[in-house]
Amino acid sequence: MVAALLNVLVSRLLAGSGCRKLLAGDGITTAELSIRGMQGIFDSISVDARLMKKTIPAIGETSSIAKNLDEYQFLICSLIPSLPDSNPSKLQLQKYRVAITAAFAKLVSALKEIRQDDLVQWNRHAKSLLEETSEAYVKAKSNAKLQVTSHKEAFEFFGVPEEKIDAALRSLYGQNEG
Repeated sequence: MVAALLNVLVSRLLAGSGCRKLLAGDGITTAELSIRGMQGIFDSISVDARLMKKTIPAIGETSSIAKNLDEYQFLICSLIPSLPDSNPSKLQLQKYRVAITAAFAKLVSALKEIRQDDLVQWNRHAKSLLEETSEAYVKAKSNAKLQVTSHKEAFEFFGVPEEKIDAALRSLYGQNEG
């Protein structure tokens, strides 16, 4: 299952046509937290985040994290074409983009049957992914040596183990272990 999801994610994201936001509504500036579907990966979903905050308080943090993750996946997608395949930052940034998309797939699933505990768990892992992604993006933009603290459990939680993403990306870019 992991391999199938990962292969679809990698091929869709990397061979995709252009960059786009995953959120149609962020649940912060809009009442609805609306996620656009990604064919073969996850369906679209929309929930009234403002109304839901009364019974599921975690939805506020979920909306905030999702908005930031979406912004970073879009920024990464926009930056990637300017990086040569030989730049190690390119593979690292692609890995975060794959993980963010997997996080949205898990969020869509969690929003179908919303439970506070599920959102709290998603928030915890998504927040660590967000921090890691932010650090990697800033370092890549500034050409700093990319040495990022990895939160392997976040990748595992979203169903895309880090080493499997690395292997899929190296294969796609024709790079050996290294």
